Amino acid sequence: MSFFEELIIDLGREGMYFFFKRLGMLAKWLCYSGKKPFTEIKNENWNTRIGFVLFLIIVGIIIYIVN
Repeated sequence: MSFFEELIIDLGREGMYFFFKRLGMLAKWLCYSGKKPFTEIKNENWNTRIGFVLFLIIVGIIIYIVN
């Protein structure tokens, strides 16, 4: 593999991690009804896992609707 291919792959991995973490943070913030500040939620655990599960649920709903 060339340097650029590895760079693109690493950016994709970090980008997906960042996306899942932000999605999990948004879901937690909505569950708290905005009563907890976003900066406090940012430091909590499980944001990435919640975002990944939420992403899978969204993809599953889209596949269900399309079929």
